[in-house]
Amino acid sequence: MAFEIVTLRIAGLGDMRPVTIAVAGAVDEAASSFEAKVKHPEMSQAELLEALAGSPKIQIYSAFSDNKQAGAVKNGQVQLGELLLTGHVEKRSPSLRSAEAELPIAGRSKTGDLVDSSAEAKTGEWKNKKADEAFKDLTEGYDVKIEVDFEHKPKTVFRVRPGETVHQAADRWARSEGFTITDTPEGNVKTTSAKNAKRHAGAIREGITTWPKLLDASAVHDDSKKFGQVKIKAQAPDGYGPDALEIEAEAKDETIKRKRLRVVTPPELIRKEDSRERAKWHRDRAAGEGTTCEVTVLGWRDEKQRFWTKGWLVMCEIPSLGVVQEMLIKKASFEQSDSDGEGTVAKLSLVDPRTFGGKKGKGGKSGKHMDTGKAGGDDT
Repeated sequence: MAFEIVTLRIAGLGDMRPVTIAVAGAVDEAASSFEAKVKHPEMSQAELLEALAGSPKIQIYSAFSDNKQAGAVKNGQVQLGELLLTGHVEKRSPSLRSAEAELPIAGRSKTGDLVDSSAEAKTGEWKNKKADEAFKDLTEGYDVKIEVDFEHKPKTVFRVRPGETVHQAADRWARSEGFTITDTPEGNVKTTSAKNAKRHAGAIREGITTWPKLLDASAVHDDSKKFGQVKIKAQAPDGYGPDALEIEAEAKDETIKRKRLRVVTPPELIRKEDSRERAKWHRDRAAGEGTTCEVTVLGWRDEKQRFWTKGWLVMCEIPSLGVVQEMLIKKASFEQSDSDGEGTVAKLSLVDPRTFGGKKGKGGKSGKHMDTGKAGGDDT
């Protein structure tokens, strides 16, 4: 049985068990989201609609039905399992149907406010600052923290552009440095890179009926994402002469035999020493995006009962789809629609780790189209 005991802790209403629940988060999305149907034993739909007005805070917990997480008492408090999401109820959708007491609701992580709100910092410019230092200024007043899983490099100069949101400004920085911005179960901002990705226990395998049971899978192999040459043309933030005003770097993909050229002109100023890494990043990202896989598995957890986690690696062995290698979980969507376990599934969007700055997935049996030749061998 894969049933999860899910609890919604909503400000002003206490703890509630949803009728149905779906929670989704992606490694390249700033805010996780949820949809649920809820009902209250002592409230009509209209009363519940009123009680949920004003975007109340919500925490979503889940406990695996085969253990004793839920209901246990520790330090005088009832344990609800593991935290999945911290955010706000943003949408309520009442209707006059047979299940009138049920109210569909939806919302996002606390970081959803950063996606919507315009950037406004004490200073609109940072010099020789790291990403987490600037992001702390950008998110001041939003009740979020900045978490990092690697050491950032100082940027020579960064300026907020008029009209862009907090997330747009942060994402522009992230793209220039080659990392992604996501959120945590606590509703905080997290900067991450596939170079530091952790690994799930076990593997997702074709044809097995043991955990995790594979219910459905599909893959796309798309060579149109790849280019034989990727060139970076840019200018440095300071200096004179060709080395500062005519910066150019190149990375080659040896698997592309015909002429396919992509020229990238970064929107911001970069230094010459960073341009080569930028070219390699664009090349490797294109190679990674060339193979994607969508899988549906029974339950929300791996064989060690850890939630399938965005940004983590998992071994994927589905030879019928041409995918036999380690893949990175780009997006994890958890759904539960009934209480017998058969409606408790996880839908995982998998990509090659190079898509987000990691190394080629271990296993290496997905075909020669996954290679780019000698990494950096012909890069200039």
